[in-house]
Amino acid sequence: MKTVASQRRQTPQSKDKILANAIEKNRQDMSLKSMQFNRFMMVRYATAFFFFVNLYWALLMRHTWVVVIPLVIMVIASLAIVEQIKLFGTHTNQLVYSKLFFRTQAILNIALMISTMTPLFASLFQFVNNTSNNRYTVLFLLLLGTGLILVVNRRLNLIASNHDKYYSRLVAYQAILKDNKEMK
Repeated sequence: MKTVASQRRQTPQSKDKILANAIEKNRQDMSLKSMQFNRFMMVRYATAFFFFVNLYWALLMRHTWVVVIPLVIMVIASLAIVEQIKLFGTHTNQLVYSKLFFRTQAILNIALMISTMTPLFASLFQFVNNTSNNRYTVLFLLLLGTGLILVVNRRLNLIASNHDKYYSRLVAYQAILKDNKEMK
């Protein structure tokens, strides 16, 4: 009789322990997923930034032939956004569409920088007065955008080769989890 009573007392404790272990395992899994997802935070923000810049440009140029340019870029950006959203469910360090998007955006920015020195400027940027100061302002903004693209491309290359600082933190965290598991 004592054994049956002691088993009944242990059962709630063992269920609590199993539940606590399951909660801890879920917490650790979510932490790992979040750390993997956060490796791409700068990429996600830059993608959103350029998507909305292109959307704004498309809205301003909606009654001209120029609207095609930002719309095409936005389609490529949409592919990159979907790819980045999928990262939370399935981890990969190779973002094909994101790389394509940022390379396409860089080529576009360079072409637009060249256009600031040509008569094409007036048709590409009809919402800006065609003055030398405005041309330099647009050129400066395009240079800033291209600089951001270069930083993001560097980040994508570091992530692809697992040389980013977030990856080393992720590996260290996984080692700590493994050590804690082995101690139990």
